[in-house]
Amino acid sequence: MNLSLVEDTYDVIKERMAYVPENYISSGVSEVKTAPAIDSRQVFIQSRKHQPVPIWRLQVETKKFYIPRPISVKVYRDEDLFFAENENLVVCGTGDTPQDALQDLCVHIIHFYEYYKKLDESKLAGDALRLKELYQNLLIEE
Repeated sequence: MNLSLVEDTYDVIKERMAYVPENYISSGVSEVKTAPAIDSRQVFIQSRKHQPVPIWRLQVETKKFYIPRPISVKVYRDEDLFFAENENLVVCGTGDTPQDALQDLCVHIIHFYEYYKKLDESKLAGDALRLKELYQNLLIEE
């Protein structure tokens, strides 16, 4: 073995060690592990987990509403419940199935539509005023 090659190797190691932080502590694990295999189906499921769903019509009991611009709703599962939410309208619905969560969300949207329709703008400020304007132009009763 060439002695200059060994000296060069030690010089490279010394140079690289200069970039290791002084407070670095080795974990003592000598076994190197590789990353687990990537399951493409799981990646696809995770990427579709929070995909928005558009809502064009709302119906609760005898009331039907048309929406000129669709409401974008995120539907996802957390433990045993499904959630459907729209952050812009500050509303969320829950249920045992995605359909139940969407139906619960529709009930809440109609409730807040009716609620904000009755409020006087002069008594509102900040986010409440923004929500009143949003809900005012949101639904058209059929």
